[in-house]
This record gives sequence, C-alpha cells and structure tokens, in this order.
Amino acid sequence: MSILNQHQCTFPHLLTIIDSMRVYHESKLWKQLSDQLLIYIKDPQVNQGTHLKDLFEGFVKKFYQEIDEMKLVRFLIKAAEQYGDFQSRIDFLKQFKLDEQPQLVIDILIAFFKLQLGKLQEVDELLKQYKQASEKIQEVDPLVYSMLYYLAYNFYKIKNVYEEFYVNALQYLAYTNDQDMLQEQKVQLSYEMALAVLISPNIYNFSELLQQPVLVSLKESAQYNWVYQLLDIFNRGSVRELNSFQWNEERKGVIPNFQILNEKIRIMAFLELAFSLPKNNRVCTFEELAQVSELPLSDIERLVMRTISKGLVKGRINQVKQTITISYVVPRVLTMDKIEIINKKFGNWEKSLNVFLKEVEDVRKTFN
Repeated sequence: MSILNQHQCTFPHLLTIIDSMRVYHESKLWKQLSDQLLIYIKDPQVNQGTHLKDLFEGFVKKFYQEIDEMKLVRFLIKAAEQYGDFQSRIDFLKQFKLDEQPQLVIDILIAFFKLQLGKLQEVDELLKQYKQASEKIQEVDPLVYSMLYYLAYNFYKIKNVYEEFYVNALQYLAYTNDQDMLQEQKVQLSYEMALAVLISPNIYNFSELLQQPVLVSLKESAQYNWVYQLLDIFNRGSVRELNSFQWNEERKGVIPNFQILNEKIRIMAFLELAFSLPKNNRVCTFEELAQVSELPLSDIERLVMRTISKGLVKGRINQVKQTITISYVVPRVLTMDKIEIINKKFGNWEKSLNVFLKEVEDVRKTFN
C-alpha cells in the first residue's frame, strides 16, 4: 500500500487533499502539489507520530527537487520534528543543499536542534552569524525572519533573559502567520510570554501583549486562563483585584518574586491614573495616588520616583502641596477602554473649545 493510500485510511477527513496531491503528482503540476502539501501539514493529526516523516520518505522525497524551495522548507520544518532525537533531526536536514534563503532557514532550524542539545555557546555565535546573513539579503522572505526570531526567543528562554525572550517572541509573531501555528504552540508561547511580562522588572506594556491574536488561545485555555486574567488585571492597574486574586500552590510556583509583582501593579496603577488625567492639567495628589495604589501616604513619593527612574513618566513632585505634576507618560498600545478614555478627553476638549468660542463671540458683539 502506498503512503498516500495509508494516509487516506488514517485521515479520511483529508481525502480530498490527498486525492489532489496524487493527481498533481501524476500530472507533474509541482506548484499545485506544493500548495496542497502546505495545506496538509496544517492539520494537527498529521503533525503527530511519524506521519510527516513517512510522507517525506514515501512520497515527497521522489520530487522535492522539483518544487519551490521555500515551500519545501515549510514542509521540512514540520517533518524534521518527527525524525527521532535531536541529532537525528540534524542529520536529516544536513542532506539538503538549497538556494540562499531556504538554506538559511534550514541552517537556523539545525541551530535550534543544537540548542536543544545544550550547545548554547555555539548557537550564540550562529545566531549572530545568521542575523548578519539576513541583513545582506534583499527582499527577505518572512519565513527567514520568523525562524530567526524563533531561534532567538528559544535561546533567551533557556537563558532566562526575560526581556530579550519577550522582544524576540513579539518579532516572531510579527513575521509568523497565526494559521501556521498549531494550537498547542499558541497556548504555550502565549503562556511563556505572559509570564515573562509579569516576572520581568522592566516590561510594562501589558496592552501590547494583550493585543496579539495568539492571546485568544491563552484566554480560552482551561489550564492557563488564570495567567490571562493576571495580564488583564495588570493592564488596568487594579491593585484591589490583584489582592483578591485566587492563588494556589501551582500558580505561586511559577512566580519567583512576588515583590516584583507588587511593585509593578502599583506602578501600573500610577500609569493608569496619569493616563486618565486631562493632558493640559496632569496633576494628581498624593491622596489620589494612595487610593489607587493602596499604599500609605508615606510611600507615595518613593513610588513616583521609582516610576520616573524607569522612564515611564516624567514630572515633578511638590512636597508641600503633596501633588505630582506629570509632563510625560510612556506611550502604550491602546485597548478599547483606553480609546474610550481618549474619546471622553476629546469630548471635554470640544466643550471647552465651544465655551471659549462663545466668549470670543460675546466679546466681538460688544464692539459692534
């Protein structure tokens, strides 16, 4: 029984695609065949076991030199995962000698498997080398950047460098089609990025992550929905909700430093308060900040100085009047609630402008 017949029996829901691949192969319609292959490898069931490995050995191997090489490497990325241990995967990929960009993708994938073997120093050098190589290419295929940032974020994840992991993971998502990611990968990456944002003492743009389409998988995950809830709480700077959050031993186990969480939520509360103030009068009192941060008045000055030192706001403190005048708030990706706040600000500005114009008109009439 041919491999295609085996797949027909195993995956009856993919019968139409398998029939198309058979017809296109017999007709030597390589473009159409490669397009069907790329649709085929998106099925979660095909990505289990050794189905793609068997498909390559029993079918694709006969004609892979005939199809577009960038499409070929998209197939190989999935198939290589099914070639046993990491060294076996590397050996499998080394047989391919392709053009510049597809070969760079293969080399990056080999470096990823070396990373799994613990060769961090070698991968560090390869990462720099491949970044330089990509910069010399004109019209770089998005897959090259996708794989490059995939390697980078996994490298920094292993090294526990949260900021670099997060930045490179964001870049990976920018160059990767959401439909090319399996559901398990979406959930896992969303979970890891969320933890990086929460744990890192230097990342405060929670809304940037919440806007990513893959975060829907985290929100809908029964296992990790609690992390999405935490992101939302921090994005809104709600100290009260964090204090009432339901922790258990498992959840506490993934947060290495609760002191960072407590500081971050209060800084976010300050940013939320600053953002809500009218731009022409961004002044808040120590008392107002104490209410939203749930801190005693004696700790407010330290909170403000800490936020300023991180470059998140600029302003000055009046210790006598116990007020904070804010001249700058770090830009943030706007969620719908932030857009509503801006809309209200425009409404207030429009009212003020109408009052001013009426006063001008009244003055003009007195001179007529």
